[in-house]
Amino acid sequence: MLTRCQGVGITVIRLIAIGSALSALSASSAPAQTDPRLVEVIRHAQEGQSDSARIKVQRLLAATSPTDSLYPEIVYTQAMVASDAADMRRQLQRVAVEYSSSSWADDALLRLVQLDYASGNLEGAARNLERIRLDYPGSSLLSQTSYWAARTYFDQKKPELACRWIAEGMAGVKGSIELQNQLSYLNQRCSQYAAAGPPAAPSLPPDTAPAAGARPDTATTITLVPETPTPPPPARPDTVRTEAAQPPAPVAQAGSRYRVQITAVRSSSTARSIAAKLKSRGFSVVTVEEGGLYKVRVGNYATKADAAAAVPEIRSKLGGSPFVVAES
Repeated sequence: MLTRCQGVGITVIRLIAIGSALSALSASSAPAQTDPRLVEVIRHAQEGQSDSARIKVQRLLAATSPTDSLYPEIVYTQAMVASDAADMRRQLQRVAVEYSSSSWADDALLRLVQLDYASGNLEGAARNLERIRLDYPGSSLLSQTSYWAARTYFDQKKPELACRWIAEGMAGVKGSIELQNQLSYLNQRCSQYAAAGPPAAPSLPPDTAPAAGARPDTATTITLVPETPTPPPPARPDTVRTEAAQPPAPVAQAGSRYRVQITAVRSSSTARSIAAKLKSRGFSVVTVEEGGLYKVRVGNYATKADAAAAVPEIRSKLGGSPFVVAES
């Protein structure tokens, strides 16, 4: 009987998970609303008056100009009181794409991650996770995002990525004991990977035109979703560790110079596209082929300290996890 019903059982479990996600998303959104009318909409939904909540938010949406700063918040609230997962997804995607410069875009992406995870769409969850990392490197939601990233990548059998997210989340979490405990629990699974050091950053794809409504300061940065969240195989241990995790470096050989590695990709055309984008931003770029990977690097520094000092600014402009490498 169990074998015959296995497919139905999986579907039921996923539907229950999606239903739980819808309920959790609606419940957690009320404190975030800033307009009293939207707070009332959420309250109606939580009190079981979902139809009334949807009517109220639809009327408010119709009476507000799409150029009004309140508009993306209304669309986001419309997602929170949606009647089903498909409608919620449509509204969240609208916020993330059409209003990507609003303060609700990163939150909308995180909600999409949760929906994808609940429905078993791990690839979709991973794509939106990387969008949050790359497009919103200063988001206050990164620590919360790291929890969902860890679950997603552990389920995908990609512990290196999961553990990287956990480390970043634990370093940035503030004011939430519950989240700290959740990340600490997941971090127990990372002990077997600790000796190998942090993994290489995931590959970035070729750039494409920015989405409608993209922020002017990010429309030309390399902030796109990886084609797959699969990271490149680790390179040599001396080039894959981040600056914070490296042991004291040996004395550099004569003629050594230092650069900051942005990414490593499998395709030469992808590497050329990324390099061209970086050059258009004013970076000095080189591409190095090693171990079947094309490694895109920027800068040319005389000392390791100089290169390390440049990393924070590069990270703030490009996102991701740039790190210092030595070249002879």
